[in-house]
Amino acid sequence: MWRFAFFLGALIALPLQAATVETLYQAQVSLPDTDSQTTRAARATALQQVLVKVSGQSNISDNEVIQKALENNSTYVSQLGHSSVNGQPTLDVSFDREKIRTLLTQANATFWSEQRPTILVWLIEDKHRDRAIVFDQSDNALQRPLNQAAALRGVPLLLPIGDFEDVTAISVPDLWGGFVQPIAKASTRYQPDAVMVVRVKGSDAKTQLTWQLFPGSPSAMLDGQAEPVEGRTNGSVAIQEMMNTVADHLAARYAIQLGGATEGGFAIEVANIRHVEDFFQLESLLKAMSSVAEVNATHLQGDRVRFSIQLLGNEQAFARELSMEPRLQSQPVTSLVREMAVEGATGVAPEGVIVPTSREGSASEPLPQLDVSATRSATASGISQYYWNPNA
Repeated sequence: MWRFAFFLGALIALPLQAATVETLYQAQVSLPDTDSQTTRAARATALQQVLVKVSGQSNISDNEVIQKALENNSTYVSQLGHSSVNGQPTLDVSFDREKIRTLLTQANATFWSEQRPTILVWLIEDKHRDRAIVFDQSDNALQRPLNQAAALRGVPLLLPIGDFEDVTAISVPDLWGGFVQPIAKASTRYQPDAVMVVRVKGSDAKTQLTWQLFPGSPSAMLDGQAEPVEGRTNGSVAIQEMMNTVADHLAARYAIQLGGATEGGFAIEVANIRHVEDFFQLESLLKAMSSVAEVNATHLQGDRVRFSIQLLGNEQAFARELSMEPRLQSQPVTSLVREMAVEGATGVAPEGVIVPTSREGSASEPLPQLDVSATRSATASGISQYYWNPNA
């Protein structure tokens, strides 16, 4: 049940984009009996698992605020259920996402949104010097613990499908040797956000595992811009230890710090906003980003809209979130931005905010062709340009 739905989709339609993890606020834990103390302990375990996933920190329970919350865990529960796994009873717990975020803010912890990088995993197993690539349809014993370990950290994984293109694009020696060029080229068709190469020898307590994480796209690998993070671990929990290290590393790149001061203002300008529905979809997308505190549209001209954005995180975290959204494509700065920055306003919306017509009516209704300039001063960060592609 820990296998994400997008795994199946990967077999049907390529390429992939960053994945939305739907299970961040859910946990399933063993429940040996229905004693009240046992149930309370199980809820605490479930809450800890969720906090690790949402914060991106494997050591989140070391935080004193979190420790108190674990003791009073019922406050954060939104739904309880019971089921079983392999005949063993379990407690299924869903937690309130707003309360979880508030808790992490109080703890000055980090927050990693549901939109997360998809990792393509090239897994090679060495059995008595007989090495083979584990593909998605291999039904290999390593796949289940790998998927479970990834699910516990909310990390979307994808194994290559193993079709003719895969088996002719790369060889076992390429992977075992960690040769970047063939690995990157074979990974390109999947368009992952990161690539892992995992080499496994032995099993159970004798497991020996070495791995490389390239925290960037295959094109970044080819350009030498994705220096690998490497690790080695042994024993029966080697796969979980690997995933903890990988998740902690990715969270350090993508998670935002909560509980601190707002980082300040930022501005982006988006072209191809041709209909009212485009505007509302874009505005909702920006407001939902974990690094964003506030969004206001400040300038509308033709099919271009400029947004003033107050950030919770830093500009780098915001830029990474934007880069993971396929409907927004970064564009080079043009002279139009400079022209719009200095041209006179023909109308001013209240408090420097523009509001298009309501969502009522046809979604294809054209956006009013107005030129509305806000009274707010330009942000120190400048203006980044993007192109809106609602069908991406």
